[in-house]
Order: sequence, then structure tokens, then C-alpha cells
Amino acid sequence: MNTKSIHFKITFFFSLFLFIATGIIFSSFYIVTSRILFKEVDKELLLHSHNPSLFNDVPGMVITILDQNGIIKQSSISLDTPYMSYRYLYDTAVKSSQESYVNQNIGNTPMRFMVKPVIIDGELSEVLLIAHPIEAIQKSLNILLSTLGIFFALFILPTILGARLLALKILKPISVIADRMDDITSVNLNERLETSKTNDVIEKLTTTFNNLLDRLEQSFTRERQFIGDVAHELKTPIATLKSGIEVVLSKERQKQEYQNALTETLIDTDRLSLLVGNIMDLAWIGANKNTTNYEKFSLSDALKELKEISIKLATKKQIRIKSSIFPNIEMVGDESKIIRAILNIVDNAIKYTKNKGIVSVSLRKRKNKVVVTVSDNGIGISATDLDYIFERFYRGSKTAKTVGSGLGLAIASGIIKAYNGDIKIESQIGKGTIVKITLPL
Repeated sequence: MNTKSIHFKITFFFSLFLFIATGIIFSSFYIVTSRILFKEVDKELLLHSHNPSLFNDVPGMVITILDQNGIIKQSSISLDTPYMSYRYLYDTAVKSSQESYVNQNIGNTPMRFMVKPVIIDGELSEVLLIAHPIEAIQKSLNILLSTLGIFFALFILPTILGARLLALKILKPISVIADRMDDITSVNLNERLETSKTNDVIEKLTTTFNNLLDRLEQSFTRERQFIGDVAHELKTPIATLKSGIEVVLSKERQKQEYQNALTETLIDTDRLSLLVGNIMDLAWIGANKNTTNYEKFSLSDALKELKEISIKLATKKQIRIKSSIFPNIEMVGDESKIIRAILNIVDNAIKYTKNKGIVSVSLRKRKNKVVVTVSDNGIGISATDLDYIFERFYRGSKTAKTVGSGLGLAIASGIIKAYNGDIKIESQIGKGTIVKITLPL
């Protein structure tokens, strides 16, 4: 028997609850019954206590009077009655100023005593003891106790069986869900569990699992798309390398021709290296956030260095790089990753800004956040493209003539969000683009 299974636990605790509840009910019934019977005896004893001399000859009744020291003054039974002790009854009278009731045997006969102290001038004068036989009551209570015990014992087996059946009924919907879940694999991730409209934990479990399947299906779809996109992006430079090398090797060539071929090969190799680097950045973004580095660094100084890099990137197109960097702003994070994200944005701005255009970079502090703004007066991004601009390998409708892998903005967005930041883009065709990056300090 698996004592750790939920089926066993439901059976065990349900049975235990019923046993305890039944035990309490039977015990309460026994106690209430005994109190009712003894209460009737107590009424009769109290009635006799008002004039005890009239009942000396009543069969079964016992009347005894003790003095203030507990010595017998008068008794309806022999003083040498075996197994009869008045000491406890006297002590009971001394402790209480009112009548009290005690069960005590006289010989082998169970008796119900009323102990009534007689107080005169604030002192104990004598103790009146009146007893009534309760042998019939005790026998009745014993029979009742035995009957309840038998019923309780007979109740055990049906209770356990009922608890097992109840556990099976409770767990049946979960078993059905488990079997259905086991049938769903990567091949049929589009299938879903049927949701019961019961508004209970079963419905919640089914809904939660369906939501999990939605996320898994989306993840598998993105993974397949990503693998396809990577394969497509790698295919072009590899094919170019292969064809170029085949052409060069097809016949003997001059030294200059070999140099030109090697130069073209180097360009394609650089393109492959860039793509592999971007893919590694995407892998870092997809990893657990615990892998991110958190070190304090000067964002202001880092952006000043980024400006120098941007100037070099913009030299060929004679683009002017303007900056407005608030000094002494420090933050916690991986400096290289955060600067890589911002550089990707600046690089995009340079690529899609016409010759002799302007690209601006600014850094401002706003309460417990920093805002990095990159703006340009380039060709702009259409409203349609803005909805997909951060997707991997996505390239806008006006980027066909511009070299790129379509990963820059996706990487930038992933890095910023990995540090609980936010990135927003505003753009107009023909007027330019503004990118705002917000990061927590």
C-alpha cells in the first residue's frame, strides 16, 4: 500500500474524521443519557433530604448522619458494613457548603449519595448522607456502552470502504485529466483538455494546463521558426563562400585574383561571425535571469565611449552624432550587454539615416530610473512595420538594400527587458525615429 498517495490520504483522513465524529456523537449520547438518569435519582434524593426520618424504612435507601468531626451519629445500616468508608463523603461536605452527589459502593452495591452539609451559625454542625441504589441504572448504562461499542466496531469497515469509493470518485476527474495529458505530445500540441463548467479546482486545473499548452505551443512554434530563420540566414553566406571558393579553384589565377577572392571570403566570414554572435546574444536573453550579471558601473561614462564608437560608424555617411549625457549616473547591471543594446539602436539609426543626417543620443535621470533616447532624421518606420520591429529576423519593407540580419532590435529589446527595463519606438515616414529606453537604477 502506497501510504504517500493522495488516494490513501483521502481514505485515511476521511475515515479518521468519521471515526472521530462518530466517537464524539456516541460519547455525547452516553454522557447525556447517564446525566438524565442520575438527575432523576438526584431529584428523589433531594426530596428525601427534607425529611429523612420518614424514609428510614424505604427499601434500598440509606440514611446516615455524621457529626462535625465525621463520626457517625445515626445510620440506617450497620456500622460494621464491609467496604464502606465515610471519610471521602465527609471531606466532600467540608469542601462545599451545598449538597453534592457522589457515586460510591456499599459492599458490592453501587449507590448514589447525596452529601448535604448542615451549617449552623456559619459552622459545620453535621453531615446528612442519603443514598439510593443505582445498580439498575449502571447495568443499563453498561448495556448502552456495549451496544454503542458494537455499532462503532461494525461501522469501521463500511466507513473505510465508503472512504475508498469516495476517494476514487473525487480523483476520477483528475485521473481522466492525467490520462489525457499523457496523450498530448509535441506532435499534437494543438489539442486541449475539455473544460468542465463546475467552477471548482478541477476546472482551474484544466484551465491552467490548457494555458500551459498554449505557452508550450507558442514556444515550439517560435523555436521552429527561429531554427528555420537561422538556417536561412546561414545558408546565404555559406553558399556564397562555397561558390566563391569553387570559382577560384576552378583554374589557375593571378595573385591579385586570389587576394580579391580572400577579401570577399573575409567579408562573408565576418558576416557569419556577426550572425553567430547575435545568436549567442539571443541564447543569453532566453536563459534564466539568474545568469545576468549585476555590477555597478557608470552609465554616463559608458555612453561617452559609445559616442566615440558611433562617430566612427557614421564617418562613411558623414552623419553627425550629437549627445546630451547627464553626468555621474550609475546603475547596476552587465555593462557590456546594456551598451550592446544601446549600440544596436544607434547602429540602426545610422544605417537608416541618409548621408549628412543627424543622430542624437541623450541620457537623463528620472526619479529612480534612467532614460536613454536615440533619435534620428532618417527614413522612418511605417506603422505596419512598428508592430513587428522587435521580432527576430524581421526586416522592414524599406530595408532590402541595407545590410543586416534583422536581429539587432530583437537583441536590444531582450537585453533591456532582462533588466526589467522598457523600450518604445515612435516614428514617421520621411521624418525619422525616436527610441526611448527606460532602465531602473
